[in-house]
Amino acid sequence: MLKLSRFMCAGALAAVLAACGGGGETTPPPATDQVTVSGTITGLGTAAIDGVDYDDGQAVVALDVDPRAEAPATLADLKIGMQVEGAVRDGRLTKVFVRATAIGPVESIDLAAATFKVVGQTVKVVTSGDGMTMFEGATGLADLKVGDWVEVHGTIDADKNIVATRVEVESPTGEIKVRAGGIATNVDDAAMTFKLGDLTVDYKNAVIKPEGARIENDVLVFVFSDELPAGNTLTAKAVRVAKPSLEGRRFVVGGLVTDASADGKTFKVNGIAVDASDAELKGGQSPTFADIRNMALVRVEGTLSGTGGAVVLKATRVWIIPASEQRRIVLAGQVTDFVSAASFRVRGTPINADAAEFKNGSKDDLKDGAFVLIKGRIDGDVVRADEVIFGVPPKDVAFRLLGVVKDYDPAAKTFTLLGIPMKLADMAKFEGGTLADFGNGDPVEVKGAFDGTAFVVTEVEFKSGMPPAISAEGVIANVTATSFELNGATFKLTSTTQIVNGPLANGQRVEAVAHWVGGEVVADRVEVQVPGASARLMGPITDFVSKADFKVQGVAVDASAATFEGGTEADLVNGRFVRVKGALQAGTVKASSVKFLR
Repeated sequence: MLKLSRFMCAGALAAVLAACGGGGETTPPPATDQVTVSGTITGLGTAAIDGVDYDDGQAVVALDVDPRAEAPATLADLKIGMQVEGAVRDGRLTKVFVRATAIGPVESIDLAAATFKVVGQTVKVVTSGDGMTMFEGATGLADLKVGDWVEVHGTIDADKNIVATRVEVESPTGEIKVRAGGIATNVDDAAMTFKLGDLTVDYKNAVIKPEGARIENDVLVFVFSDELPAGNTLTAKAVRVAKPSLEGRRFVVGGLVTDASADGKTFKVNGIAVDASDAELKGGQSPTFADIRNMALVRVEGTLSGTGGAVVLKATRVWIIPASEQRRIVLAGQVTDFVSAASFRVRGTPINADAAEFKNGSKDDLKDGAFVLIKGRIDGDVVRADEVIFGVPPKDVAFRLLGVVKDYDPAAKTFTLLGIPMKLADMAKFEGGTLADFGNGDPVEVKGAFDGTAFVVTEVEFKSGMPPAISAEGVIANVTATSFELNGATFKLTSTTQIVNGPLANGQRVEAVAHWVGGEVVADRVEVQVPGASARLMGPITDFVSKADFKVQGVAVDASAATFEGGTEADLVNGRFVRVKGALQAGTVKASSVKFLR
């Protein structure tokens, strides 16, 4: 039995419940120094992106509405159908950026065509099948009204329209934050304008992110403004160019195929050019390149090459997602807001399990507090469960969870965090405040354990007093022993700043995490982004043929030149749990060491 880390996250519940039964694809991309994953949130419990589960226990979440200043958020803000970009290290999400495709008022609705318009963008609603659009605040397209303020998440189709994965009707706040995303066309460098669908974007006075990026035809961009369009023209305050530009970076993108060649070996996903000529095809029944066609749903893994408008994702693997598996939803956690089997919530998501298959229990066992794993599909504004698996939370194993307090009852000392009902222990310790300061809306980190019936919190650390986290990526300049400049801001270096792949030098591309301290931006961690191919894998051995030919986490491993710890090459057999370190070469990890973990 593997030992559970004392820094478990809510996502660990999914693993516990999944052990009770169930399937689905849960293997993250091969471990590397860093992988960028772009796609659709399809599960909560562990954050699942395009059907792949990631350990989100230490993930920093941010909302990218205005590219000039990402807004801090928590895992509780992640919702089914959202479009996100995540940074993954060794199978763990370190950062998640939520990137809505369009935000603004509904301009028109065409029920017959199942479309509506927002900020000049045509939004297609999927009204049937497994890829149905998820709605919140409305039951479906027929419930939308012209003038409703909506946040739309979706992928881009061959006609450069948005195919919605999520539509959320928002309550008016009086604050105008307009966002439009799509493929840029009719770029006029002299006039500093381009088009997104019917919308003309004027970017004369806009901040372009990332620094040094250029707006070009056929590139995916996101535009922000604090004013509504005048006629069909939007005056941009900021534009994010989404096309990746870091040579050698591992990248995973999911979405609909566009611009597919006749042989299926070259195509685009969300505006990113893909060369799949040497890729391994996975998914479905013996997939072939003939299955890669416009509007097919795929997930592509590979390495970026080229710069500027010539960036290409050189694919090592392409998963062709068959209709039967498209956007299957997996949710793990406790039942809340229970009314009946047809009406309850898990992780804040409405569930209808009236016609579901039940395992390790029956429909009668559904009640508030029950731990379940839900598998199902979107149906309007609910997830219609195909399968409900009952499980037992790991008793007396310490969890650390970060989130926002909700539903606090001072008399009973109960509340919810990340959708999990909790109770403060009588002798709970508080840091950064007291019990009297504890209340709804407080961002906190709690430590506790399940006692068999409830999650009992023994430690609470208030996070509201923490300076806001700042994440930045770009090329540094004016480097000194105590500071550097990044994206026009000065970052201060201290004795506690962690430098990775240093030393720092002018012209390096870095990723920095910092905080505001006394009016200064103080760097906590600065990593120089050096393209590399180091790899680390951990898991059971599968598909064993020889020491030069087996797999871990679905990744091919050649250990013919490796050193062994805790065993010998004779112990390499299917099912043995190992940690592999080495270098990734042409899709295979050339192992330098193999450690037997059990």
